[in-house]
Amino acid sequence: MEIRTSVLEYVSSRIHALRNQQQRLKNKAANASSTEPQDASTQPENSESTPAPAPANDDEIGTEKLFPGNFENITAIRSNTMKFLPNFFGHHQLSKIFICFPDPHFKARKHKARIISESLNSEYAFVLRPGGLLYTITDVEEYHQWVLRHFLHGEQPEGGPAPASSSKDLFERVSEEELALDPCVRVMKFETEESKKVTRNKGNKYVAVFRRKADPEWPA
Repeated sequence: MEIRTSVLEYVSSRIHALRNQQQRLKNKAANASSTEPQDASTQPENSESTPAPAPANDDEIGTEKLFPGNFENITAIRSNTMKFLPNFFGHHQLSKIFICFPDPHFKARKHKARIISESLNSEYAFVLRPGGLLYTITDVEEYHQWVLRHFLHGEQPEGGPAPASSSKDLFERVSEEELALDPCVRVMKFETEESKKVTRNKGNKYVAVFRRKADPEWPA
């Protein structure tokens, strides 16, 4: 879900190009298998023969690779996540959410436009299934601290007591040991266009991942 038209067009064109590439690879694999010469020679029943080498992985052709789903299971739509997320996804429908290099909105008066907040975290908890993961990455340390504060401590109202319950009760932070084994973290840090830009600029990357807790039981 993306509200900026230019970004949406770029992502959509990338998806279209990847789908075309996958189709070419599938056609190439089909043609290669149909033109493969057949060995008509026979061996005596008890004769020894050198075993044929194992065939190459059907999913790999040269230096390119076929991926499960062939990128048909990904899309981009123009919409405002902050307003309409629950209109697109049902309760506990998602297993993963990625928030990658969001606009930090540096000015204090613009903090209400940040995509991490008490109210939005509640919506993420609504669509994310228990055990599901919410990934965040930013190159702004202050924003990273904002993310940690809102997921782990909740939003503290000015001049008043903290609420009895909030979205922080529905998330727990994933340990660094688990993150080191998660391939999604590697992709976020090194494979996305924005992460490569940060690398070129020698910037820092701050990652935090949160696991959706099970819904608390209603009191008897």
